[in-house]
Amino acid sequence: MRNNFIIKKINSPFEDSAFFVRNIYKKTAFLLDCGRIGNITNSEVLSITDVFVSHTHIDHFYGFDRLLRGFIRADSRLRFFGPPGFINNVKGKLAGYTWNLIKNYTLVIEAIELHEDKIKGAVFKACEGFVPQEYEKERTLISLGDGFTLDYEFFDHGIVTLGFRIREDIHVSVKKDALEQFGYKKGPWIAELKAKLRCFDKNGFFEVEMEGEMVKKSVIDLENELILYAPPQDITYITDLAPTYENFKKAVNFAKDSHILMIEAMFLKKDVMHAIKKKHLTLELSKEIFKLSNSKFVHFFHFAPKYEMEKNIFFKVLYEGIDKKVI
Repeated sequence: MRNNFIIKKINSPFEDSAFFVRNIYKKTAFLLDCGRIGNITNSEVLSITDVFVSHTHIDHFYGFDRLLRGFIRADSRLRFFGPPGFINNVKGKLAGYTWNLIKNYTLVIEAIELHEDKIKGAVFKACEGFVPQEYEKERTLISLGDGFTLDYEFFDHGIVTLGFRIREDIHVSVKKDALEQFGYKKGPWIAELKAKLRCFDKNGFFEVEMEGEMVKKSVIDLENELILYAPPQDITYITDLAPTYENFKKAVNFAKDSHILMIEAMFLKKDVMHAIKKKHLTLELSKEIFKLSNSKFVHFFHFAPKYEMEKNIFFKVLYEGIDKKVI
């Protein structure tokens, strides 16, 4: 099975966290954390619509300025998702600059602060000098556009960090040559049929043209003759969590049956005392989370820089027993 999510490693796994992610069914791109944003083009930057910030330690957030510089003249809306207190972090970033010459700029930045039971947001418009307009609402399913949705979970890192799970909608397509085979003429009804089936609604009928005349066909008949389903995929991103039982249990449940699990693997088990002190997972714990979550593939990252001097040992442990599932 091919992976619909394409992950671009912006930095070495021994450096700051930032991943440029595309999906073959989505028009725009994501950014998972925004530490140092190095190996990425300006056109790739401008294709980003959503940035998911696990927490605002400097190695996960100082790329904000690179994004701001790249987008400042763009007619775009850029959304940032982060943990409780995140709006103040974005306010602080924007307050660090003087904005007296941008009244004709159209950039809009939205900071969305995720809580257990609610969502707080702030909209910063360049034309208003990035003065925030704040709002609050109950926690609901978050749409990312193009049929994609966001789920999230909270972990302990001495502070609150966020894990993210981005899900595709079910994929509905027309079988190759099926329209010609059954004599149907193309029309708006095809898109309407797909939309209906994405909502699992198989009731009703469509008026369709066949060989020059209009024919009434049931949704079920059209589905059987024309439609091909592809199972949806998802990607789960978990980083910077203390090696506690509570975090371990939450990570396994949150990543359950993911198509791709992206998870930090900061320390080796031999340095577990350091892992406890720094509140990060060991590689061995991360591998266990992957196995117990029943995720199909895994991408490990956020390795302690000290292991760069002993890569052979580190990567031997990383690939042992799961080499064909690591991407």
